[in-house]
Amino acid sequence: MKAKGILLTFLSAILYGIAPVFSSKSYPLGSNPITLTFYREFLVLPLLLAVLLLRRVSLRVTRQQLITLLLVGLLGRGATTLMLNISYSDIGVGTATTLHFMYPVFVALICRAAFQERLGRAKLLALALATAGVFLFLEGGGESGSLLGMTLALASGVTYAGYMVAVDKTAIRDLDPFLITFYTAVAVDLGILAYNAFARQIVFALPPAAMGYTFLTAVTASFFAVVLLQIGVRYLSATTAAVFSLFEPVSCSAAGALWLGETFTLPKALGSAVILGAAGLLAAAKPAASPDSQAALDLLMSSEGFPNPPEQP
Repeated sequence: MKAKGILLTFLSAILYGIAPVFSSKSYPLGSNPITLTFYREFLVLPLLLAVLLLRRVSLRVTRQQLITLLLVGLLGRGATTLMLNISYSDIGVGTATTLHFMYPVFVALICRAAFQERLGRAKLLALALATAGVFLFLEGGGESGSLLGMTLALASGVTYAGYMVAVDKTAIRDLDPFLITFYTAVAVDLGILAYNAFARQIVFALPPAAMGYTFLTAVTASFFAVVLLQIGVRYLSATTAAVFSLFEPVSCSAAGALWLGETFTLPKALGSAVILGAAGLLAAAKPAASPDSQAALDLLMSSEGFPNPPEQP
């Protein structure tokens, strides 16, 4: 189960890392971060609904689960993306991304403070190494040191950490991953529409090419990556999955070098090696099983890798 959780989390990180390649190609064609955030959730709603209907998963949830889903969607996914995109224009992508990827530390702190989750030596060492590795991805280039931008970037890490902990620890943890993704996507779009009532930044009529890249971003990041991460969290716990998710900047830099002609510098190579070493250390450790490990196992088909639908009453 641990090996499957690591694999799923790594795959999620790779997909999250590839998604910016598609999104970056949509911006010169008339899109913008707010438009992309709206459409990357909106375009996957029909796909998610089709999967749920084909698998005969009921859309009904309890009141507590619905409130949790809406809050997780608005704060965990919507606010995270919005604050991170705003910080990009204030302090630069390199600094903002590095500060955002402090979220594994916040995951560990939340789990320790709220759920008394103990961190073993291997997990603490892996967390410290992975965080140091992320800082090797930090680039200069005249980026400003705006307090607002740095605060927003760090806050995006806190809200994303809250999202990962919520998937692992709250009333939604036993829900079908596709159902969680569906409701949180709806919440994100409602939040973005409310924000757009004042900002007026959504470009609803995108050119076909821009819409195509947006669709690829949506399927990659808001469909497959989100679902794989949610299942990975159930196998590994939020804290452990957060460390393995730090492979995302590695995959993002590799994708940028392969398809966008970006330079894969020596510090990035060293950062990649440190992050992979931390992941290897954590993978070799013998942690206590996540309380949701069996539930996670039941979520995967033995042959196809997708969750089984719950039995209908």
